[in-house]
Amino acid sequence: MNPLVDVQHLSRFFSLTGGLLQRKIGEIKAVNDVSFAITKAESLGIVGESGCGKSTLARLVLSLIRPTSGHIVFDGQDINRMGKKQLRTLRARMQMVFQDPHSSLDPRNSIYRSLEEVFKIQKKNTPKKQIIERIHQLLGMVGLKPEHCRAYPHQLSGGQKQRAVIARALVLVPEFMILDEPTAALDVSVQAQIILLLQELGEQFDMTYLFISHDLALVDYFCQRIMVMYLGKIVEITPSNLSLQQPAHPYTQLLMDSVFAADPNVRKIIPSLEGEIPTPFDLPRGCAFENRCKYARSICKEHSPELLEIHTGKFAACHFPLI
Repeated sequence: MNPLVDVQHLSRFFSLTGGLLQRKIGEIKAVNDVSFAITKAESLGIVGESGCGKSTLARLVLSLIRPTSGHIVFDGQDINRMGKKQLRTLRARMQMVFQDPHSSLDPRNSIYRSLEEVFKIQKKNTPKKQIIERIHQLLGMVGLKPEHCRAYPHQLSGGQKQRAVIARALVLVPEFMILDEPTAALDVSVQAQIILLLQELGEQFDMTYLFISHDLALVDYFCQRIMVMYLGKIVEITPSNLSLQQPAHPYTQLLMDSVFAADPNVRKIIPSLEGEIPTPFDLPRGCAFENRCKYARSICKEHSPELLEIHTGKFAACHFPLI
């Protein structure tokens, strides 16, 4: 089965300049030689600490920023080779829900105008009556009422704003949606409502998701596969249900150990991690996790490990995987 999204050796480096003449003094390797694929109707999660390149990768996949190298193939079409007109047409099939619903909506526009704008951008010659019916239908679908059309963002709660953002993303019924920490700015009870809503929409529209989060337990619950990133690289790709399997990469093990159990009677001893995170301005020649890994050996300093399949459906970039 051909993947809906196929990312091949994708990299994005940001130049650093300084001095009076603003000469280049270095570069940040935000995304560094990343490859993965997502099949239709699959949910793939990305986890990792802040600064590992998750959000940059999301913007690259949608071509919101251009890559330094590599390719993004969507449904057999290379996005990098498309012109603006072709890309606008293709973007009707892919959407993104950003982390902060407060900044995702224009405060000068009502909710109706924010959703109506999608039809104008995509140059859909849809009659006004049909647009109104469609917007009312979408608002009902995400748990809002028709009267919310007249509301402005400042008149809505955080959960209502995020529902409006999701409704806007669904206007053209996309096949692929990127969720960049869609619940991070919400209360816990509202987070659960949004996650259930996204699951229902995924089943209803046969949606393909790329879900980005710091919360490993949430990604494990929502997604079929999990991709772990560390300093711009993928260190592991694994099926979900992490509690039933042994992680292959020491960093994944560390993330799993840091997940707290819901039972207050269960207390976990989180192992301390020694060593400092390498600077993204000057990454080591070998494994970026080497100076923090208790399993590291001399080869880890000299050679960066490749992402290899060590079991069916399980990949790890480690010279000495844990399984």
